Amino acid sequence: MLSAPDGPRRPDAWQRAAATVADVVELSVVGSLSAPPLPGLPFAGRDPRRPGRYEIEAAHRERGRPAAGTAGRVAAVLRFAGAEGGAVDVLHAHAPGAAGQLPWLSGAAGIPYVLSEHDRRWLGHPSRPLPGVLDRRRAARLYREAAAVLPVSDALLARIGELGLPGRHLLVPHPVDTGALPHVPARARISQDPVRIVAAGPLVADEGWDVLVDAFAEALGEDPRLRLRIIGDGPGAGAVEDHLRRSGAGGAAVLTGDLDRGQTLHALAHADLFADPRHVIGFGTTALDALCCGTPVVGTRTGALPELVGGDAGILVPPADPRALARALVEAAAELPLRQPAALAARTRRHFGPQAVGARLATVYTEASGRA
Repeated sequence: MLSAPDGPRRPDAWQRAAATVADVVELSVVGSLSAPPLPGLPFAGRDPRRPGRYEIEAAHRERGRPAAGTAGRVAAVLRFAGAEGGAVDVLHAHAPGAAGQLPWLSGAAGIPYVLSEHDRRWLGHPSRPLPGVLDRRRAARLYREAAAVLPVSDALLARIGELGLPGRHLLVPHPVDTGALPHVPARARISQDPVRIVAAGPLVADEGWDVLVDAFAEALGEDPRLRLRIIGDGPGAGAVEDHLRRSGAGGAAVLTGDLDRGQTLHALAHADLFADPRHVIGFGTTALDALCCGTPVVGTRTGALPELVGGDAGILVPPADPRALARALVEAAAELPLRQPAALAARTRRHFGPQAVGARLATVYTEASGRA
């Protein structure tokens, strides 16, 4: 499994899913090593606590060959790992991230590759324009040479088909690392209880956070029990804070800054609703975490949210529609006494846990290795 700094947000979840069906060697391309270097390979290190996890320091860009230097280092580590534990049969990489190195690396090592596609740019939105002609050509080559391309959502699967990108496209959703999830707390509500809404994600301008603030202020006028906590940081944090001050929500809405994964999971598990107002996402990993904690989602129809949210799992609305989002928040708050958090959590963990996603990967890996 090959990843890079701008690869998947949750590499451990993918590693655990793959490990249910295969022996996994995890290769991470990094800016600088944090693990002890390997003998004879000063640019690579291995985690002493997890011998199957390697780090490869990215090579400096070479004129005309930006990827080959790093890919050569990865190939050297593959040979090292193969000498110790047996030959590697399939490379599984993630786009964006390590994907640009794959054709050279696959050819040099003689190993087929599969590619998980997370890139939300393919979905198209003014805040995230579609890739240009050169990027599409690079993607077409990458897809064409892959044993399989694995979009993480139905929306991405449909979109790359509509754009005429080549290759064999198979849906394999983002897994959740169920071992990292907290227990689902018991929820006993009375009608006067505050309704705790959590939103979390990178705070970037023009991605829908202003829509959430406007929607919450409107919803608060109808249901004064509502409370909003936004978890996150980023270049748009100041604008979100200013918008909160001007919204009239007062102390009912707060921006608490970034939290680590454990703290975020705790907040999600003790929330009543999770809100995701973003205009376009590739999958929706935090929404998946919320559902795995038994917390319904109020969000927009983008990424994998239409696949994740259905029935008693929440309410979806069109992107960039604060009035629709406000109505959904009020409606979801009113429906809380009817929901069954433990059942929601159990169902979501079962459908997106390592075993379920690993079963899909088993088919992909078997077919890819047969093409070697």
